[in-house]
Amino acid sequence: MDASRLTPSDVVEPEDEEQRALLSRYLDAFERYDLDSLTSLLTEDATLSMPPYPLWMRGPENIRQWMLGIGSVCRGSKLVATVANGMPAFGHFHPSPNGGYEAWAVQVLEISGGKITAINSFLDTKALFPLFGLPLTLEE
Repeated sequence: MDASRLTPSDVVEPEDEEQRALLSRYLDAFERYDLDSLTSLLTEDATLSMPPYPLWMRGPENIRQWMLGIGSVCRGSKLVATVANGMPAFGHFHPSPNGGYEAWAVQVLEISGGKITAINSFLDTKALFPLFGLPLTLEE
């Protein structure tokens, strides 16, 4: 941080237009829960993990099937862009039964060759969201 002269509140945008477009397509596909579009953005050996759970998947079809099954609780979610350790990330908010959205995870994406190679969702929102300047709830 000292060498970059960034502060924790600075927003870092990807310098590469191709990566910005990829992240925009990911956000759109995830929020619409369009799994055809979402999985088209993944490499053939892309992984999905959700620490601290022992959940780990490999490949777009396995990720798609999980997201259609138990992962379908993510349908209707909202994402807020951020950066984690220099990598693109999103604050992931689930719909709240009381209206609005509740913090669910920090998604950190790994990208290579213009495709997403990993989606890592860290669930300790009470500890992590404040570090990223993210609220614990969003209004509708």
